[in-house]
Amino acid sequence: MTSVQLFNAIQSGKRPMRCEKLTGIISSQNFPEWVVESFPPKEDGSGVVRVIVPGTLKEATTQEALQRGVVVAITWQNEPTNGSDVIDIIKHYQAASSLSTVHIRNCFLGVSGGKYLAKSLQDISTLFLDGNDIRDGGCMTISAALAANTNLKTLGLVNESIGYQGARYLANALQFNMSLTKLDISGNDIEKDGCREIAFALQRNSGSVLKYLKMDQKYGGIVNGEYQGLLRAFKLQFQKDSIG
Repeated sequence: MTSVQLFNAIQSGKRPMRCEKLTGIISSQNFPEWVVESFPPKEDGSGVVRVIVPGTLKEATTQEALQRGVVVAITWQNEPTNGSDVIDIIKHYQAASSLSTVHIRNCFLGVSGGKYLAKSLQDISTLFLDGNDIRDGGCMTISAALAANTNLKTLGLVNESIGYQGARYLANALQFNMSLTKLDISGNDIEKDGCREIAFALQRNSGSVLKYLKMDQKYGGIVNGEYQGLLRAFKLQFQKDSIG
């Protein structure tokens, strides 16, 4: 980036975007287990880009790290991030490279950011959000896209301030989705009734391929277990409730 471009960026309040490849240090990064599992075998970080300073696709320094070799994953962590910038980058590098995994943690996306991310579901196979405060509104749009999705395999909506209404949106999507294999919604206050809606939705979807569902233990969920176990746990709880 030239001094003139840098000056203009500072004057406009935008910082130049900076990225780095994680070659050789992937094991030391703070990635959820399912994100790491989504990487190709023997991936050492050479295909993983960490966005150090968020920015737009148009900014000059965006290209340097992203264009060196194949990109299989991009992570944004601990910096305020604009959802529209994120979706532009995802769509560009999914088409131009081999991007399939997106991880965003503590980036203040908010409801609007969650709505932007819904546009990426058909372009990637793993989306893992953690601590971005997308709330029920963002979950609603993601769930609407999930219902008819045929590409996404792993979805994480962890610590996203999702409540009962968000759980209902997810349940509606899970009645129809036939591609998702892993879903993590731990750290949200979905309430017992929200958990019940999800369990019934999976029970109604004979074509569901969901194998792993993570939610908080206090809702009766099975951490890192097959969702059939969740259904059995709910049936037992329903029997206790009816007797009580």
